[in-house]
Amino acid sequence: MSEAMVQQDWEAMGELSASLAKNIPLLAERGAWTVPEKTELLQLRKIHAQAVKICSEEKERLGLHLGALQANKEGWVAYAALGEYDTEGYQA
Repeated sequence: MSEAMVQQDWEAMGELSASLAKNIPLLAERGAWTVPEKTELLQLRKIHAQAVKICSEEKERLGLHLGALQANKEGWVAYAALGEYDTEGYQA
């Protein structure tokens, strides 16, 4: 998951998160966690929390970007329409 965070590989982070949600309960069913397993699980929780934070920040950034695009939609449409005419004002 650390590598997926560094690469900002959203698909991989989603797949890994889904795998964790599926497999951690299965591992817990085996019985009590050993000390090394608990240590690894705590480390995994920290990494997962970082991934959630990064995803949330990216979601916010994209939301702001999409909002700005929506706010400027009329201007983009007008600009695109102007591009259909040549320098003399005739439709190309």
